[in-house]
Amino acid sequence: MNSLRKRLVLAFGLFALVTGLCFSAFAVLFVYTVEDSFFHNLLDQEAAHQQQRGIGAAPLRDYVSVHRSAATFPPDLQRAMAGGARGTEFAGEQGRHYHLRALPGGFLLAEVSRELVVRPRMPFLLGFLGTSMLVILAIVLALGYAIARRATAPLTRLTGLVSAAAPAQLPRRFAGSFPDNEIGLLARALDDAMERIAGFIEREQHFTRDASHELRTPLAVIDGAAQLLAQQTMAPQAADQLGRIRTAASQMAHSVDMLLALAREEVRSDAPGAVRLLPMVENAVVQFAYLIGDKPVEVSVDVDPSASVRLHEGALAILVGNLVGNAFAHTLCGQVRISFADHMLVVADSGPGIAPGLEQRLYEAGAKGEASAGVGLGLSIAQRLAARLGVGLQITSTAENGTHAALQFAR
Repeated sequence: MNSLRKRLVLAFGLFALVTGLCFSAFAVLFVYTVEDSFFHNLLDQEAAHQQQRGIGAAPLRDYVSVHRSAATFPPDLQRAMAGGARGTEFAGEQGRHYHLRALPGGFLLAEVSRELVVRPRMPFLLGFLGTSMLVILAIVLALGYAIARRATAPLTRLTGLVSAAAPAQLPRRFAGSFPDNEIGLLARALDDAMERIAGFIEREQHFTRDASHELRTPLAVIDGAAQLLAQQTMAPQAADQLGRIRTAASQMAHSVDMLLALAREEVRSDAPGAVRLLPMVENAVVQFAYLIGDKPVEVSVDVDPSASVRLHEGALAILVGNLVGNAFAHTLCGQVRISFADHMLVVADSGPGIAPGLEQRLYEAGAKGEASAGVGLGLSIAQRLAARLGVGLQITSTAENGTHAALQFAR
């Protein structure tokens, strides 16, 4: 992970490295400049001596010689100058080093190889500078790590505090324990956000609890009234309609419980036992048969009677009912095929398909086509429930082949 602490330590190290290299370059340049200045002053003294005594007088130092022309220069110096070398300082052969000064009517030439101080000691100097730079770099890295660790410790603590927070127990009023700097500003902003989120969660929990309670009461009244009516003699068609009412009321009660558990994050993927799939599909077909009505739609079910999946029964009813209901509602003619194979339940219809532009936001709350009579919550609920339970939900649609909705269950 490219953490802030590592980047701070790296910045310290790069700064120390660049500073060390610049200092080393300056040190080398300085000692070379001092040495060259020494030889420059030496030739200034020799030039003054020659002007006083006349060109050709004996030099003050034995390594300085006077030449009337370049023809008398040492052979290695002549070769260097013939090779294009220019200036007043030349490197000769076999370690010789020359400094040249032009005079009126001649030249002063100093062969200073025996007087050099910097060049013979350059390996030692470079080694010393390199070792010193490495030591300084190690000290700066250690110091940078200590500073970075101390500077980022509050941020690390804040990250751990927020990441370990449970939705039902968000941390609150923690900003006072952080320093009064940028991290403290972030902590205060997060503290304020946590306060707002906690209030929002509390309101949602109250709404979910109150809504589920208020829905259970009329459902219980409907179921009780249906039971009393079932004890009376009535026409077969009325009895059939009454059975549908009781089934719908029971399924709605299960759906309310399941949605409440989903809101409380109590629904998990590990089901207590296997649920037979065919009865669940048949119940959904009967429950939503009214959506077909008089439309010329044929329904075919190809589900093995022994097929079962390990899932909560209420959650499975919501998922299957959602897909079957959508297929029945949007198929004007043709057929709806419900099949199960290789742990996958497929509901395929021959309807007009999903409206263009709706595929990208199919699972968003409120997303629906213009011809839909619903409120656009069914697929959003199904997608969140499937994701919670570890069930794959995939919907593909074309205008030519209709819509195929598939639930992929765990093996």
